[in-house]
Amino acid sequence: MYSLPFLFQHSEQVKAYIPVAPICTDDVQSYVPVQTPALIVYGDQDTQLGEASLSNLKNLPNHKVVVMKGAGHPCYLDDPEIWHKAVLDFLQQL
Repeated sequence: MYSLPFLFQHSEQVKAYIPVAPICTDDVQSYVPVQTPALIVYGDQDTQLGEASLSNLKNLPNHKVVVMKGAGHPCYLDDPEIWHKAVLDFLQQL
């Protein structure tokens, strides 16, 4: 709820954006001008918030999506090893 407004208002101060179990992601009009690299990670078993957040966050123009198989919400708790690998791989590409 707090990270996206900060990103929209101060994207020049943010090197990368990795939302963790995000909520309130529906302000898609604000997404377009943001060029900050974003990593979107969600669990394929998170059929409510995960799918809605993914649909909205995919409006960030410079994003990468990682789907964690068998994971729910929040996905990082179901498989911390996969989560950390995805985060480290993403950060190494910056």
